[in-house]
Amino acid sequence: MNFILIIGLGIQGKKRKKILDQLKIKSISLDPYVSNSDYKSLKLIPKDHLKKITHVMMCIPYGDRLKFITFFLDFNVKILIEKPLIYNDMEKKFFIKNKNKIKNKIYSAYNHRFEASILKCREILKEKKIGNLYFCKMTYGNGTAKNIKDSKWKNKGKGVIMDLMPHLLDTSFFLFNKIPKNQNNSFKKRFENTSPDYFNTNSINKSFIISLDVSYLYWKNYFKILIIGSKGMLELTGLPKWGETKLLFGKRKLPSGKPKIQTYKYPTKDMTWKREIKYFINGQFKEIELVKEIEIYNFIKKC
Repeated sequence: MNFILIIGLGIQGKKRKKILDQLKIKSISLDPYVSNSDYKSLKLIPKDHLKKITHVMMCIPYGDRLKFITFFLDFNVKILIEKPLIYNDMEKKFFIKNKNKIKNKIYSAYNHRFEASILKCREILKEKKIGNLYFCKMTYGNGTAKNIKDSKWKNKGKGVIMDLMPHLLDTSFFLFNKIPKNQNNSFKKRFENTSPDYFNTNSINKSFIISLDVSYLYWKNYFKILIIGSKGMLELTGLPKWGETKLLFGKRKLPSGKPKIQTYKYPTKDMTWKREIKYFINGQFKEIELVKEIEIYNFIKKC
């Protein structure tokens, strides 16, 4: 019997609680700032409840995570941490030191891995249907600049870089099995916030070029992946949580001409959160991708 502890009832915590209720999975919540949470601190959770906990979901600000991870490290529980896994050098040292303890215990959440459109992209790439890869452009933007301005923990530090860039870096790893390393022509700007609300960077891995763009300043939520290869291209536009999502698979016509294009359309209902929670609770993840998470942290640290 699964028994879940949700730490933090902000936007993400409430979303995960709702899905657990839909799946009829028993859960309790901990949040000192939310009046209807079950508990305000770990000390107040009865010992018999602590013993029953099988999974922990940490939906809290980056700086608050390590104390809870340390507390549950010796418990027989699985721990979900909102992306990214590593926030600062202290966390990096902690995870490296305890890598054997955490490898089958901690899952770093990246729900876009469960997008049907991104899974289809991965399938086509694995079959090498677009040939040798030349370049990829990824953009993740939304219009939340004013919301972020009022956030006590998001509107500081790396801003949109820490918030949205990990998704694109994880997607790069998921699709290409690599995190961009050599950053060139990076640009960040604070237009409406005290933290960066726009960031763009171009990276080169050998002959493969990846351009990444994140921002809170889009007037309309926007997500796009464009991948160009020697035999064709993939163009993914949209996310189901925002509306229509399309994936175009184009086969190149040589020496030039209109390509043959296959179009995939996806329902507007966002199923990624439910798929990810099932994946986490069923223990389908084998071990934390610590090397990948360290590369993501090192990339963001340079931004």
